[in-house]
Amino acid sequence: RVAIAPFEPLGGLPLFTPRAFIRTPRGVIEIHLNIVEAPASCAAFAWLARRGFYDGVAVDAIIPGVAAWSGSPRGDASSGPGFALRSELGERSFGRGAVGLVRTAGGRDTEGSRFVITLAPAPELDGAATLLGWVASGLDVVARLRPGDIIERVEIWDGR
Repeated sequence: RVAIAPFEPLGGLPLFTPRAFIRTPRGVIEIHLNIVEAPASCAAFAWLARRGFYDGVAVDAIIPGVAAWSGSPRGDASSGPGFALRSELGERSFGRGAVGLVRTAGGRDTEGSRFVITLAPAPELDGAATLLGWVASGLDVVARLRPGDIIERVEIWDGR
């Protein structure tokens, strides 16, 4: 019964959304993580970030005004962390500022570390990528990114 009970926050405790801060030479991108619809993907992203996986990784693709991709350690859009995640496809659409884990060429259940940040609605990602979160601030930073820009560091804040 407890597992299916509606969520009731404990009194006096603040509610929060875990966040990721992607530090680049062009500024900081703050992402609110989608732990409700993509808990395993968010946990894996945070685990990789805390271990420095994304530090020094390049932005590997840009479509100006549309999206930016990164998270591939070799910058080849196919390398990853050495494991694959199950797809956590939700009902929400990929609007402007959405952050998604994208699949490798293998198809469904092949997400790893590569992510996309949208600058325009991307309905082609609906049902094809895991919605990892949304940009809370720094969408202008995403718009200024160029291929080859380096992610300096990804920091995770989870309320502690």
